[in-house]
This record gives sequence, C-alpha cells and structure tokens, in this order.
Amino acid sequence: MFRLIKIDFRKYFYNRSFWILTALYLLLIVLVFAGSEGFINKIMTNAGKNSPIAIPGFSLYSFPFVWHNLAFLAGFFKIFPALIVVIFVTNEFSYKTIRQNVMSGLSRNEFLFSKVIFVFLFSLISTLVLFFSALFLGLTHTDMVSVGLVFDKMFFVAAYFLELFTFSMLALMIAFLVKKQGLAIGVLALYFYVIEPLVAYKLPDYVSQYLPVKVMGHLIDIPNSSLMKLFGVNFREYVSLQDVVLCMAYSVLFFVVIYWFLKRSDI
Repeated sequence: MFRLIKIDFRKYFYNRSFWILTALYLLLIVLVFAGSEGFINKIMTNAGKNSPIAIPGFSLYSFPFVWHNLAFLAGFFKIFPALIVVIFVTNEFSYKTIRQNVMSGLSRNEFLFSKVIFVFLFSLISTLVLFFSALFLGLTHTDMVSVGLVFDKMFFVAAYFLELFTFSMLALMIAFLVKKQGLAIGVLALYFYVIEPLVAYKLPDYVSQYLPVKVMGHLIDIPNSSLMKLFGVNFREYVSLQDVVLCMAYSVLFFVVIYWFLKRSDI
C-alpha cells in the first residue's frame, strides 16, 4: 500500500494545479464554517423585523451541536473534492500515465487500488479539516466545556467521511468509465444536479430514497435549531445504520464496476 501511495504522491507533489485546487477547496470550507453563524443570524434578524413572531438567534458552534451543524454544511460542498478526483484521474488517461505505469510493472489492480487510496486519503483530509474546525469553533463558543459534551455527537464527523468517500467513489467510477475530463465533469454534474433529482421526482419516495445521492444525503439530516423548534419541526439527530450500510454497499458497487471495466478496457 505504501508503495502505491508513494507512486501517486510523486504525481501530485509536483502538480501545481492539484495543490491550488485543493487549497482553494479547503479554504472555501474553512471560510464557510467560520462565517455561517453570522450570515444565518443576520438573515434571521432581517427577516424578523417584519415578523409577528420573534425569531431567535442561535449558535452553530456550541458543543455538541457543532459536529452536526458543520458536517451538514460540509455536505453541500462534496461536489468540489469529487471534481478534483475526476480531473486528476482522467488526466491519467489523457496523458497516458496509466499506460506508462502498467508498462513499468504496475498491474491494473494496483493502479485501481492507488486511486481508491487517493480517494480515501483526500476524504480523510477533508474530514480532518472539518474535525479541527468544529473543535476550535466549539471550544471558543461554548461556555461550559466538558469531555462528555465535546464527544457527544462526534459520530457526525465519521458520517461526513462516509458521505464524502462514497460520493468521491461515484466520481471515480465516472472518471474511469468516461476517461475524457470535460465529459466526465459534465456527466458528474448532470447526474448530481439533474438526472437523479428528476428520477427521484418520478419515482415513489419508498423507491427514490435508495438512489445513490439520496442515500448519501440521508446520512446527515438537517440539524435541529431553535428556529426549527419554534415552528415545531424536528429532524433526525442520529445516523441511521441503514444509511451507513447502503453507503458502504454503494462504495463497493462503484469499486466493482470500475474493476470490471478496467479489466476489459483498452488503456
């Protein structure tokens, strides 16, 4: 495994575009985390001026709710790491580096595993950014901090990792199947924003809830805030085991499809 990591690291270490895109994505996430509370409360304050009901402000950052809040927010930006995966995997085909790797002794299976490891590590780095951001914001916005309070609801961080990894595996599958960078980006965006939402709209809810992106979105439900409670709305505050199993199953399915296609395709 370390050999595969070393091979891929050499490819990306000297690639300025990779580091620029990664830095921009991580910077975007951190800025969103840091500015969300003020932005949301400002909107609520403006909306409350003409409202007969006083709309309370609330904190996104206090423990233990910060884990759920930031994991939910981060889920809206999972398209960006997925695009990075697509760009740099399709480059392997465009620049024939996959062919060079195989000719140099790397098997197709090893090449595939190196990309899965890349997806895993990129998802892990994004999750660590979420973890440390939430930890810092929680510690600086919670009056009475205790160990139990900090660790409560931290499972949402693991749920975010699974959501991001599964979606990135979907992007990886599209990259391997399509091979062309621009087309692969278009297919991913089209599926995410148009195709699955349209299919889900046409299907009954008990069927559409099992579509890939739907399953990933179910992992982390909308956080319960004081505003939600004011209107009597309650959302799920736990991660469903069914959603975890389905995400894992989809990750395996995407891997199997890539494996089957790579075995039979011309590189």
